[in-house]
Parts: sequence; structure tokens; C-alpha cells
Amino acid sequence: MSIHKTEALVLRTMPFRSSSLIVTFFTPRFGKVRGVVKGVHREGDIRQAGFELFTHAEYVFYEKKRSDLHLISDASILESHHALRDRLDGIAYAGYFCELVDELTEVQDPHPKIFDLLKETFRFLPIIPPSRLETVFVTQLLREMGWLPFLESCLDCGAKPLEKGFFSIRHGALICERCRSKDTAALSVGSGALAILRSYSKDALADCLRVSHSSVLENQIRTLITTFLNYRLGKVLKTRKFLDSIRTVLVPTACSFP
Repeated sequence: MSIHKTEALVLRTMPFRSSSLIVTFFTPRFGKVRGVVKGVHREGDIRQAGFELFTHAEYVFYEKKRSDLHLISDASILESHHALRDRLDGIAYAGYFCELVDELTEVQDPHPKIFDLLKETFRFLPIIPPSRLETVFVTQLLREMGWLPFLESCLDCGAKPLEKGFFSIRHGALICERCRSKDTAALSVGSGALAILRSYSKDALADCLRVSHSSVLENQIRTLITTFLNYRLGKVLKTRKFLDSIRTVLVPTACSFP
């Protein structure tokens, strides 16, 4: 077995037998990795802390050549992200982001930019309104996966530049008013929302968060992106359903951009 040491973020954990865990974590070098941590419950809270959800740590794992379930031997915490587990909104949104990464990526398929995106998102989550952060994160995750909607011109006739148009969920692209008959279910997108979407799809995460937008525009963009994502996935994720069920009771986070 090959031995590897890598930094990673914990996406998911699952009990295994009486005292062990199956941990799914995301790394910059190896992509998504799944492994077993043996005897974690017998060795106390200190060892368990390295495998808490959302934890950023350095892990040592033994790679099995004939299985994608490896043996994890050690964890050295770099950032516990305990603040994300102390608040309902932190758990809900961080859980959603983790499930999205888990759902969209394959085992041991490296995506270092997705790792950096998730790590930076966790850093901002306690200080930026989560609903706003969600839209930027999902848009940029779609970009890295090659799923980003086509926003530069009309998909059908090629007309550009489009300052407004209609977003086809089915095609994942814009269509102009003259071509609306090609997809009558396409959703209207105004110039303001379209400009923000283009910015989110190109600019760095931190740069996107520095600029505030009206709640109306943010809600419109979130609806478009979420509807498109659910269509591509062919389902609504469990964490998405949970997030939607509690959104009305969440206390708004005060924005404190560093």
C-alpha cells in the first residue's frame, strides 16, 4: 500500500462497526478520498476532533490498490471550523456545500480549484450572509465542473451582446426574446441579474463578495441557479431540502468583510 499525506476538508462521516468511521474528505491533490478510521471512538475526543464535519486537517492515509476505501491513520488539525458547527445556519449551509462537492465529484479525480473554493467559502461563511455566499459558491462550483450556463449570447441565433433575455433551464443557456418560442418555459433574466451572474462566473470569490446587491436580484439569481442545478442533478439534495425548510427561521448574518 502507498502512504500519502495531504491536507483535506471533511465532507461526510458515517459510523462503521462499533468504534470506527468511514470518512469522505476532499483534497487538492487526490480529489475526493474515502477511508476508514479504526478505533476512533475508543481513543477519546481529541482523536475524534480530527474527523469532525468541515474540519480542515492534514491526513495520512494508506492507499489500497484494489479498493477506493483506504485506511486513514492520522489527522493533524489545521482549522477546526467549530463556528460552522455551533450555529444552525453554519451546519445547514456548510452541509449543503459539502454534499454538492460530494455529489458532483468522482473519487480520486483531482480538482484543486474546488478544494480552494470550498476552503475559502468555509472561511467566509461565519461573516457573510450565507444565502449570498451560497449563490456565488454554487455558480463557481458549476464553473469548475464545466456545468456553467452559457451566458454570452443567444443559444439559438447567436445574437450578442445580450443585456437581458430568458434563461433556459433545459439547455443551460440564454435565449433572446425573438427565440423565446424555442423554450416557452425559459425564465426571464433582467440586465442587473445577468450582469451579476456573469461576474460570479468569472471573478474570484472574494471579489464577488465585496460588492453588495439588492435582495431582489440575489433571490432571482439564487432561484435560477438552484433550479438549473436541481435539473442537472435530477433530484433535490437532502441538505437542500433541509436548508429550504429552515430558511425562514434563520437569523441573518451581519456582513463583516475583512
